[in-house]
Amino acid sequence: MPDTSEHAPPRPAEGVGATVLVIDDEEAMRDSCTQVLQRDGYDVMCAGNGADALDALTRHRPDLVLVDLKMPGMSGEDFLLQARRLDPEVVAVAITGYPSLSSAIEMMKAGAYDFLPKPFKAEELRLIAQRALEKRRLAKAVAVGERERSRMHDNFVAMVSHQLKSPVASVKGCLDTALSLFHAEVPGPCRDMMERASAKAGLMLDLMDDWLTLARVESGGIKAASRSFDLGQTVQEAIAAVREAPGHNDVAVDYEPPERPIHILGDRRALRELVANLVDNAMRYTPDGGTAAVRLHAEGGGAVVSVSDTGPGIPGNELPLVFEPFFRGQKAKERPGTGLGLAIARQIAEAHGGRLAVRSTPGAGTTFEVHLPSGKEER
Repeated sequence: MPDTSEHAPPRPAEGVGATVLVIDDEEAMRDSCTQVLQRDGYDVMCAGNGADALDALTRHRPDLVLVDLKMPGMSGEDFLLQARRLDPEVVAVAITGYPSLSSAIEMMKAGAYDFLPKPFKAEELRLIAQRALEKRRLAKAVAVGERERSRMHDNFVAMVSHQLKSPVASVKGCLDTALSLFHAEVPGPCRDMMERASAKAGLMLDLMDDWLTLARVESGGIKAASRSFDLGQTVQEAIAAVREAPGHNDVAVDYEPPERPIHILGDRRALRELVANLVDNAMRYTPDGGTAAVRLHAEGGGAVVSVSDTGPGIPGNELPLVFEPFFRGQKAKERPGTGLGLAIARQIAEAHGGRLAVRSTPGAGTTFEVHLPSGKEER
């Protein structure tokens, strides 16, 4: 038990406002810890067994728990495991009379922040209590910061979705309608400026759509939408959507569906967008009159989608950067785009537990391969 016989002058009330729960089957140990901690201004509660301690933890949510590992009935380790489920932010210090490396590892696995070997002095108890409570204070500050960041993120997503996207779409719609209905009446220079303004508005809409997709992936929306579906059908839908978009009329897409359906567990919409991004990219970089190739096959219990072009290829020094948000290589700068397509594709693949790889030969084209787990051929 801690030595409480020190005749030190009164200490400042460092623990004012903090509550400590002391759990030990020995009354003398509980009393000694209480004296030391109350002297420093802590509010102290005590429990003689694990069941009473769990009840106190549920009702009072103490800032710090001191728990003896060797107690009759529920052990300290069992208490820590249950306490973490009741209060994931609980900070606990284990008290043990048999300290060792293996016991310390087990305590940390159970959820203890630190341990205090018996017998210990009052100053040792004070120091470890201060460290543990500082850790809890920092954890609370981080949690508050994360909640604020999440709130700001959600507000910004809502603003982009409604307050920015709708007006930009309206502006583009008005410009396109005016150009269509009054094409002959609009002077040439004015028509040119309207067409450029419409193109810029379209790029802004693409950027907002890409950013919203990226935000959805990062917020975990993919896991919530996971279902089993035929990946081959999804690939066909992605190809059809890209073919219908303007600007790809002179490039064909070669795709042969697999002999058997390949089912995978995932977010169908997100994976359709992943494939569409890669197909759109391949068609942009394939010369007019050329063909982009898309392949899908089952492999090792999973699925692989590959998309190839016959374009200029990617220089070796740019390959490590192609998946970075907003990165655009020298060749990419010659074509319209947001610089987010490949970053989104990679994040979607990784959110499904897969990966996106690239190989390229300058002057001979580029191939992107999406490796996805948990795919299976339907028997």
